[in-house]
Amino acid sequence: MQFSSGKPRIVAVMGPTNTGKTHLAMERMLGHSSGMIGFPLRLLARENFDRAVRLRGKSQVALITGEEKIIPAGARYFMCTVESMPVDRPVAFMGIDEIQMSA
Repeated sequence: MQFSSGKPRIVAVMGPTNTGKTHLAMERMLGHSSGMIGFPLRLLARENFDRAVRLRGKSQVALITGEEKIIPAGARYFMCTVESMPVDRPVAFMGIDEIQMSA
């Protein structure tokens, strides 16, 4: 994974179910110039794609899952299922929802 901002900083956000971890990750990502989050389920990727589109506009946000690909030419934010993340794309922020999925 390439980070456009140079050396990566790793932060783990842990907590019980339904405490806002994904919400925090989305806010942090949208505060950067670009970003990508890998979700464990297609439905979560889609829900957060819709949220990001409302906040940043459909030309800025991509959705990549095993079943769906919506990739605007100027997309800066990528909502993906973990197995569909384009690892060759440089981003300023990268998150994995359910980190055990990256093992």
